[in-house]
Amino acid sequence: MSSKQTLVGGKQLLVVGSGGREHAICWKLSQSEQVVKIYALPGSHGIAQVPKCSNLSGVNAKDFQGIASWCKKQSIDLVIVGPEDPLANGLGDALNKAGVRCFGPNKQGAQIESDKKWAKDFMLRHSIPTARYESFTDVNKAKEFIKSAPYKALVVKAAGLAAGKGVVVAANPTEACQAVDEILGQRKYGSAGETVVIEELLVGEEVSVLAFVDTQHAQAMLPAQDHKRLREGDEGPNTGGMGAYCPCPLIPPADLERINRAVLQKAVDALRQEGIHYCGVLYAGLMLTADGPKVLEFNCRFGDPETQVILPLLETDLYAVMSACCENRLKEVTLQWREDVSAVGVVMASAGYPETSTKGCIIEGLPPNTANELIFHSGVAVGKNGEYLTNGGRVLIAVALRKDLRQAAADATKICQGVTFSGAGAQFRTDIAEKAFKMLKLEPTILKALSYKDSGVDIDAGDDLVQRIKPLSRGTQRPGVVGGLGGFGGLFRLNELNYKKPVICEAINGVGTKIKLALEHETYEGIGYDLLAMCANDVLESGAEPVAFLDYIACGKLQVPIAAQIVTGISEGCRAAGCALLGGETAEMPSVYELGKYDMAGYCVGILEEGKELPKFKQYEEGDLLISLPSNGLHCAGFHSLLKQFEMADVELFDKCEFGDGSKTLGQQLCEPSRVYVKEVLALLRECEVKAISHITTGLLPDVQRIIPPDHEISLDFGDLKIPAMYGWLAGRLRLSPQTLLDNLNCGIGLVLVVPKKCTVWKQVLGAGAKVFGVLKRKMHTCHQQHQIEVRNFVEGLEKIAERFGGITERNTRTLDEPHERDLALELCDAALTQQRNETITTKLGRRLMRVPQTYKDPVLVLGTDGVGTKIKIAQQTERNGTVGIDLVAMCVNDILCNGAEPLTFSSYYACGDLVEETATTITGGVIEGAAQAGSSLVETHIAEVPLLYPSEVYDLAGFSLGIAEYSRLLPHTDQIQSGDILIGLPSSGVHSNGFSLVHAIMKQAGVTFEDKAPFSQRTFGEEFLTPTRIYVKALLPLIQKGHVKALAHITGGGLTENIPRVLPKTLSVRLNAKQWHIPPVFGWLSAQGNVAPQEMQRTYNCGLGILLVVAPAHEQAVLGSLQYRERATRVGVVLKRAEPAAPQVVVENFQSSLQRTQKLLRKPRKRVAVLISGTGSNLQALIDASRDTSQGLHADIVLVISNKAGVLGLERAQKAGIPTVVVSHKQYAKREDFDAEMSRKLLEHKVDLVCLAGFMRVLSEQFVRQWKGRLVNIHPSLLPKHPGLKVQQKALDAGDKESGCTVHFVDEGVDTGGIIVQSSVPILPNDTEETLSSRILIAEHFAFPKALRLLATDSVKLSQEGQVIFT
Repeated sequence: MSSKQTLVGGKQLLVVGSGGREHAICWKLSQSEQVVKIYALPGSHGIAQVPKCSNLSGVNAKDFQGIASWCKKQSIDLVIVGPEDPLANGLGDALNKAGVRCFGPNKQGAQIESDKKWAKDFMLRHSIPTARYESFTDVNKAKEFIKSAPYKALVVKAAGLAAGKGVVVAANPTEACQAVDEILGQRKYGSAGETVVIEELLVGEEVSVLAFVDTQHAQAMLPAQDHKRLREGDEGPNTGGMGAYCPCPLIPPADLERINRAVLQKAVDALRQEGIHYCGVLYAGLMLTADGPKVLEFNCRFGDPETQVILPLLETDLYAVMSACCENRLKEVTLQWREDVSAVGVVMASAGYPETSTKGCIIEGLPPNTANELIFHSGVAVGKNGEYLTNGGRVLIAVALRKDLRQAAADATKICQGVTFSGAGAQFRTDIAEKAFKMLKLEPTILKALSYKDSGVDIDAGDDLVQRIKPLSRGTQRPGVVGGLGGFGGLFRLNELNYKKPVICEAINGVGTKIKLALEHETYEGIGYDLLAMCANDVLESGAEPVAFLDYIACGKLQVPIAAQIVTGISEGCRAAGCALLGGETAEMPSVYELGKYDMAGYCVGILEEGKELPKFKQYEEGDLLISLPSNGLHCAGFHSLLKQFEMADVELFDKCEFGDGSKTLGQQLCEPSRVYVKEVLALLRECEVKAISHITTGLLPDVQRIIPPDHEISLDFGDLKIPAMYGWLAGRLRLSPQTLLDNLNCGIGLVLVVPKKCTVWKQVLGAGAKVFGVLKRKMHTCHQQHQIEVRNFVEGLEKIAERFGGITERNTRTLDEPHERDLALELCDAALTQQRNETITTKLGRRLMRVPQTYKDPVLVLGTDGVGTKIKIAQQTERNGTVGIDLVAMCVNDILCNGAEPLTFSSYYACGDLVEETATTITGGVIEGAAQAGSSLVETHIAEVPLLYPSEVYDLAGFSLGIAEYSRLLPHTDQIQSGDILIGLPSSGVHSNGFSLVHAIMKQAGVTFEDKAPFSQRTFGEEFLTPTRIYVKALLPLIQKGHVKALAHITGGGLTENIPRVLPKTLSVRLNAKQWHIPPVFGWLSAQGNVAPQEMQRTYNCGLGILLVVAPAHEQAVLGSLQYRERATRVGVVLKRAEPAAPQVVVENFQSSLQRTQKLLRKPRKRVAVLISGTGSNLQALIDASRDTSQGLHADIVLVISNKAGVLGLERAQKAGIPTVVVSHKQYAKREDFDAEMSRKLLEHKVDLVCLAGFMRVLSEQFVRQWKGRLVNIHPSLLPKHPGLKVQQKALDAGDKESGCTVHFVDEGVDTGGIIVQSSVPILPNDTEETLSSRILIAEHFAFPKALRLLATDSVKLSQEGQVIFT
């Protein structure tokens, strides 16, 4: 039986196209009972898997006559054309002429998309609302129009077809003119850019409304919203579309009907009037402006990716609809759609898209299609072994259908997170449909319960990694190491080394773009070894012995086996260098790094004897020798530029290597780890007076240059050196010039040393690979070299090697454009010179060393590292980069403080995609500020520009803090902690710098942005979340040094429940009482919007406590006396015996009720407060500061300041804070009642709820007091009822009181007799005077008054009708 006979009675269709759109069309058409066969030309593997579908071979997709003939021969009932190009080029005409039905317009109708000038004129002719515009074929005229147009002419479009990419929405006229140059001048999009359309920039939301049309009627489909920009937040370049959702709530049904009538039907009627036969889909891209919807563009076909989210919601038979369109009977069809279902599609694109595409990457993790989860293939191929491979820019789209739009978005994103592309990885947005969330009214009960793990951060995986690393760390231990991993800092005891006057040398470094290659070629241990080598060799430059190392590893998703292999390599390097691996930080940041992407930074501490610092330029002599040590390969330099060159030259990194080890691929050979030079160089330092060392990290010539002072010169001679074959290959294959190799690569030399000419032991100590590379000469005025550094025999040696790779010719002119940031890093560090400690020594190479302070007899170095997590994403998105540097310092110094250390130095690592000097300067300014707050010195900042790892606007930060402690004062004193000890908490300033991946997930679920105003303050979410982490050093260090503290726990990653146990014995636990501290409103909001469980909140966030102290009961009052008023410290819990080994070590009582109380406040309006003053207003300032510090939770705003005196300092304070002020002079009123009445009028005019008296030196009338009863409070500088009235400090002294203080009370008709809200006591010291006592009471007032206002504004205290104070 023939195939044709089997199809009798059923319809055969042809779908033209091969992308995700066509896959969705075929999938939907296959569900029609009328259809028995669907051919796809050229189709795809994904389409071929759809029932009834097969790909058509043997027919050229560009041969329209051939297609028509095949259709006739095969009895094809209907042809559906997916892409715009065939329609614009006349496929519809060819089919219609042959008598084959075509769902798609003819060439004339396709002009509505293919010719944007024609389309704009068409809209103008028929009064279809659109943006104002002009079209040009002349570059200069177009640019002149942009600059002079009467409206914002900032949208530049190629008039022809440009695959959805020929549109630039410029930020300013300069960018618009640049777009004209590219599109019209440089013909970036070929003939599509022969004409440009310059449009008015419309403001609003962009929405897509597609319609089925015949020549008479239009029927709109459900509205959808596309996401054109590449990255989250609508950032990055335009693409063909990175995702879509449907239906879009921005267009309710009534508005959709109006759009169908006023735009789509109007266009159909206009086409018919102009004699254009149009059948198929009419796509209207709309901007929802304040003046109503306006058409941005028309398209003549289904949209991509809109189709993939629209068609799954269509219940009507798609073939029946299309057939009706072709037969001009669309009005007989009623479109039926799935009710109460949303579809969200997230596009996964290959690396490099939209500029390029990465093909051939293996795709893993694709789930099977189900009724509510679909994968449509856009650019997917199949390999020889049946594996899926990337085959284009946009590779696939994951579609999830759910009753809840938020859930659909979350689940579509989750599908993408489970799919991986090998090699360069995938890119996809995680914010598809977020714009719609603000339109949705969700009941709290249906909010998804979020956890830290849901946001992409797995704390358990981090714990697993720590357990794997512990034995690796133990394998690197050496004399000096104290303890092991798991504490807040790494510890190293200097007295176990043989240094009389030790000087500390520090170095930080990364591995640059090499990590990208290492990950792709799975050389994980090698890249870890590289990291250690880069840092330890840098320490050698100063003549120091490397003794301790920390690592920082950041990634999008922590893959424990990979991270463990990296650390294995680090530990092997540590053993080679005799250096102890003391700890590190692993940062899982899914919103900063893509899945599979990693970056690393390392920090090495070395020790040398004072006076042995290198280099010693003053000791240089004529004839001194420059000794070279060979490298193992490229080490870590030049990879950014080389990978770009490989791409340009079509070099395949997975091919067998043509040099070196022939069993390795090229990529594996390039990943050969850096060499560690520590042991042989230290041996030479002991035997010979080495004068200088340079680690070759940026390029041979620049790094040799660093150790050749201006009055010397040298010739570098390669005659006796073996140039590695790799460099001949680079010159021959890539046509790189010899000079660019010398400038950017090590050319086979990893380290150079300057030794005296009389030194003879270097050959024996350094080994056979060491060679004399040059001889130093003093530069003569009359006779000297043309260049300070000349190179001999390099080109000649290179030519011999390059012969087998194509040789060196005049075409060897290509250069490496490798970014070098050393000068900027030194310049930024120089900004901190005024804050350098007295112990600082600066070497001739600019490295800052540190003497050990002489006050320490048995010094222990304490090393800490951390980052700021995905908090930096908020800084990047909001362009507020000034405070994350403070965060970076805080996270590190607070950690080492937990070991009792005084911070000495700080070093930072800054990696970015595109180095913007202003951003780097701003961030470093924050680091300098943080270091100053901690009393430490910024000694180094390492800048790495790695555009192949980071998008242009993205950066990451890592910090390394070095502190010092007396061995006997090291914390924690775990063995001294016992049941009954007290926990004292210092408040956080907010979220600090942990848990931000969950913050991002909650923001997404809540449908808000970082530019939206936060409901718990007067600031935006971005401003709130970027509040800097508090630095506790100066407050706590004196107490530590007095021995009043047994342990400190910095509440960082892991929250309350996982940080406190780090300092406890296993036999003890703690009980915290959440009623004893204030939980800031931000945590109430996060918990409510993310439906985050209480235990998850405690495990993730600090919940208002930044650091906890464990103190003996005997020291409780002394510690609180030092910290309570200035730092708002409070007793929060107690140490208890652990009930059983499996019992939790941290129990938080009253947490949920306290959190719920905070959440209830968010639903209440903030109280409006007025402050009455007569003078300086120091308490006014305290109230202003507290009301604007969200962490204090006053839930009130000062909206008015009234003074009875003009020109006082308090008015200046208010005006500086932007608070309205009024002067009501009592001298202008004969009666006190009239004066008070005018004040009341002002208060009511400003809708004031509460009134605070802050140094208001007038007696208020009974009428005023009664009017504001229960809402009027005063602060008095004594412990009432003692000493009411004036001169109270002297009264306390005269009475021989042991204590005084202040009282905040309600105001009644008496003198200081109102109900007491808060009292704060101050001890009276033996030598106190009225002035000294007053100054200490003032500090207590600044604590007590804001606390009382918080109680009042949050309805925690009130005054009964009988005048009784009631606390709720």
